Amino acid sequence: MRKLATLGTILFFAVSVIIAPPASAAVKISNGVACTKSGSIKKTSNGKYKCGKNPLSTSKKLTWLSIDCLTMANGYNKAKSMLPAAKIATDKTVANFDADIQNQKLVLETTLVKIELYKVKMADSMAKLAALKADTANLTKNKNNIDSYQRAVTSWNSAIASLTKITGPTGDVQRAINRITSFKTTALASYGGIKVDLANSLTTTKLMCSKGL
Repeated sequence: MRKLATLGTILFFAVSVIIAPPASAAVKISNGVACTKSGSIKKTSNGKYKCGKNPLSTSKKLTWLSIDCLTMANGYNKAKSMLPAAKIATDKTVANFDADIQNQKLVLETTLVKIELYKVKMADSMAKLAALKADTANLTKNKNNIDSYQRAVTSWNSAIASLTKITGPTGDVQRAINRITSFKTTALASYGGIKVDLANSLTTTKLMCSKGL
């Protein structure tokens, strides 16, 4: 009987050893695994993990998160928090550029009106000059008037040519409009780039913070 009892005891311990979970069967620490003490840090073969709330989630549940995950998530959230200010600044900048463009267009319209007025005055001077020159019997008598109208025609023609250079396709006004439009496009593209970078950052961060990593 004693031998049977001893054999039973041996078998009991043997079975216990077989069915008892080994130490290595403990829950593996990785992203998303529940934890209890906020701020605690564990070092594993895959890196360091910290117990806390997931910065990408509204859940208040404590889970293990890799330090890399937390770094990227906090960086993303900081960048995201700055996006509204960037939008306001961009909108303000674009509004200023639009105002500048409108001012340049107003200059263009005003200058074109002035050109047409100068053309009328030049046409009048040319008509009077032609009339004086046609009066051949009084050329000497009308010399001063002829010279005056000739100078007027030259002056109006020069003014028209000068203003046309400003209003032409390659003139100062159009170049200014093109330049301001380019600045506006750059400002909008810059803000668009920020949004794209933020979206890419979120994708990368979600991957880094995936459960099981």
